[in-house]
Amino acid sequence: MQVARILGIALLGLPLVAATARAPQAPFGDVTLTATPSQYTGKCPARIHFIGRVGVTVHPMVFNYHFERSDGAKSQLKVVRVAPNAQTVTVNEWWQLGAPGQHVQVWEKLLVASGNTRITTNQADVDITCK
Repeated sequence: MQVARILGIALLGLPLVAATARAPQAPFGDVTLTATPSQYTGKCPARIHFIGRVGVTVHPMVFNYHFERSDGAKSQLKVVRVAPNAQTVTVNEWWQLGAPGQHVQVWEKLLVASGNTRITTNQADVDITCK
């Protein structure tokens, strides 16, 4: 009993239950990026549309995002205020590139962040053959 008093534990014959804090829910579900078209052959410059889909699991929510390209360029950082009960937010980026006779393989990634959570998508690859 003396040891229990020193440690500040009351031994009343009751089981000890540890209090657990509930981990906060992650603000994002699936985050994806696709390129349309992913393969292009024709007159250039080609105009490629990158479509990001950001799954949202927490409301209200604000997140920021930007795109990174294989040529080292980064888009401007943008902020999204998510509408109540929205489950998916779509973000868009267009890239125009290529010159006659050129064959290029490029990619883009989407980076999203909210609070301490940061997610980077896999790269959306594009193969361009200019005529």
